[in-house]
Amino acid sequence: MKKSLSAILLLMSVLSVAQITDDSSELVYGSKTTLIIYESDLKNNQEKERHPDTTLYELEKFTKLDLERRKYQDLGNNGTALFPIFYPAPKQIGRTSGLSAYDPYMINPEQLKYYDSKSPHINLMVVFGGEGRSVVDMAFSRNVNENWNVGFDIYRITSDKQIGKSGQQDRNVVGTVFDLYTYYKHKDKPYNALFHMVNMSYDIEETGGIYVEDLSQATKADLFEYQDSDIQLSEARSNDDRLNFHLYHQYNWTTPLQFYHQFDLKNQEVGFQDFKDVSSGTDLTYGGYYDQFLLGTDSTYERFTWKEMVNEVGIKGDLANIFYRLYLKRRDLDFDNLYQDPTPRFSEMFLGGYTRFDWKDQFNIEAKGELMQSGEYQLTGQLNSDFLFGAYKSVRYKPAFIYEKYFGNHHEWNQTFASAFSNEITAGLQVDLGFLKIRPQGRLLSLDKFFYFDENKTAQQSSDVAIMASLGGDFNFKLYTNKALKEAFHLENEVYYTNTSGGGADNMVVPQFFYNGRFFWRGYWFKDTMGVEVGIDVHAKSQYYAMGYAPELQQFHLQREFLIEQFYTADLFLSMKINNLRAFVKMTNINQQSNDGYFVTPYYPGQSQVMDFGVRWMFFD
Repeated sequence: MKKSLSAILLLMSVLSVAQITDDSSELVYGSKTTLIIYESDLKNNQEKERHPDTTLYELEKFTKLDLERRKYQDLGNNGTALFPIFYPAPKQIGRTSGLSAYDPYMINPEQLKYYDSKSPHINLMVVFGGEGRSVVDMAFSRNVNENWNVGFDIYRITSDKQIGKSGQQDRNVVGTVFDLYTYYKHKDKPYNALFHMVNMSYDIEETGGIYVEDLSQATKADLFEYQDSDIQLSEARSNDDRLNFHLYHQYNWTTPLQFYHQFDLKNQEVGFQDFKDVSSGTDLTYGGYYDQFLLGTDSTYERFTWKEMVNEVGIKGDLANIFYRLYLKRRDLDFDNLYQDPTPRFSEMFLGGYTRFDWKDQFNIEAKGELMQSGEYQLTGQLNSDFLFGAYKSVRYKPAFIYEKYFGNHHEWNQTFASAFSNEITAGLQVDLGFLKIRPQGRLLSLDKFFYFDENKTAQQSSDVAIMASLGGDFNFKLYTNKALKEAFHLENEVYYTNTSGGGADNMVVPQFFYNGRFFWRGYWFKDTMGVEVGIDVHAKSQYYAMGYAPELQQFHLQREFLIEQFYTADLFLSMKINNLRAFVKMTNINQQSNDGYFVTPYYPGQSQVMDFGVRWMFFD
C-alpha cells in the first residue's frame, strides 16, 4: 500500500510540471473551467457541458446502497454482494458468466469520467463511518496540453464485520477500484481517442448471516445482537478480481460520415474457500451450513475465470436533426471453473444500430437495435420531452454459463436452457411549477423463460410468464424561506407500488411498497458564508420474502422460510460547505430502539445505529 501511494504521489508531481498556469497570483481555475466528458458524448455526437458537482445535495450518501437509492438488496454492510430489487432488463443479449453480485462496484466504460481540465484537478473524499466503515474516493486529472488529458481514480471501501465481530479490524470487506485513463484530440485532424484501464479487487470474509438455533422461537434480542451475534460461517472467504482495458477512437471524415472503433479486453476471477473450524470443536459453522458435500467434508474451494475480448467497428454521422450509428461487433469468450471447463473458447457476432432525432432541445426520440447471429436481439425506443417521457425495450437473451453447467463441493447441475424473453414499457409525465415538481410514472415488465436460483440454490428456468407492474414516481415540494438566497425547505418523495402476476410470479420476489424520502432545509449560516443542508433521509419497504444469498456460488436465490418484515429507517444529517471544502455528519438509523433492528436479506440485519462523518475537498491548482 505504501508503494502504491508513493507511486501515485510521484505521478501527480510529474504531471504538475506541465500545468497550464496564469502568471498572476490569483486563482483563475475552478469547477467552471473543468469539463467532464463521457464516451457517449463522442460516440453519439452529443455536446453536453458538465462540471464537477460542488453542491451539498446528497453529500451524506456514501454507501453503495444509498448511492443506488436503496434499489438493491445487500448483506447489511457497505461493499457486500448486491441484487437489484426491481429486475432491470438485461443489457447483454449474448453469453455472460452470471457472476454479477459485485458488478455495481465496477466502473463500466459508459460510467467513467474523462476531463478537460485547464489545471490539475483533485477531488478527494474521505468518510469515517461508525463501527469500522470507511470510504476513500480520490480523483486526479490534468491536461498535459490543451489536447491531451490524463488522470486516475481510486475508490476504496473498508468495512468491519457488523455481526459476529471478534475484535478490532475484523474485516468483512476490503475492496479497491483503481482506474487510469487518458483523453486525446488531435490538434489539426478530426481524430479523438479515449483509453482507460480499470482494476477491481474485492476480498470478503463471508459470515453467512447470524446463527439462530430456532428461528420460530427467536426473540428480537436474539436476532439483533449485531457484533455479539453468532455467525454461520467463520472461515469462509471469497473474492472478485477484475482487470479491464478499453479503447475508443474515432475519425470524423465529414459531418454525415464518421468512423469509429471500440476495443475491450476483460478478465474476471471469482474465488471462494471455506474450512471446517476444528479449533472450535463444533460443526456449527461449516457442516451445519451446507446442504451436501460432493468432494470433501473438511474444506471447500471454488474458482471461476471469465475472459472476454470485444471488437466493434462502425460508421456514424449527422444528417440535419438526425444522428445515426451502425456497427458490427464480435465478442470472443472463455469461461472456466475449478473442476470443469463448461465451454471451449468461442465467438459471438452482432449487427446493430442507433439513431436519434432532436428538435430544438424540447424533445428527442431515440431508437436502438442489436441482432445476434443466433437470433437473440434487443430493440429499444425512447421519447424524452419537457412534459412526456416513455420507453419500450424488447430483449431476447442467452442464459449465463453458470445457469447451465456447474460442479462444486456443494452443488451440481448440467442442463440446457432456451433463450429468455423480456418486454418492458415505461411511461410518465414531468411537471415543474417551481415550488412543485412531480414525475409520476408506470412500468410494465414481462419475463418469459427467465432464469433464477430456486430454494435449493439450483439454477432453473421459469416455464411460465411473470408480469411486474409498478406505479409511482417522484413528488417534490419546495417552500422558500428566503427566495433571494434560494433558502428553502424541501420535501422529496420517491414511491412505488408494485404487483406481480402470471404463472411465473412465484419465481420473482419484490416488495409491494417502496419509499425514499428526503426532508431538508438548504440555506446559509454565519452571515451567508457557509452553505448548509440539514435534514433527514427516510427509507421504507413492505414485508416480502427477500432473496437469500449463497456465498459459495455468489448468487442470490429464492427462499420461503425467512420473511423480511416491513421496516423504515431514518438518517439525520448536517452538511456544510465553505469554498471548495464540504463536510457532513450523519446519524444513521436514528430511529432504532434498544434490542431492535431490521433485516435486508435473510439472516443479514441492516445497518445498526452509527455516527458517520465525511469530507470532500476539491483542488483546482
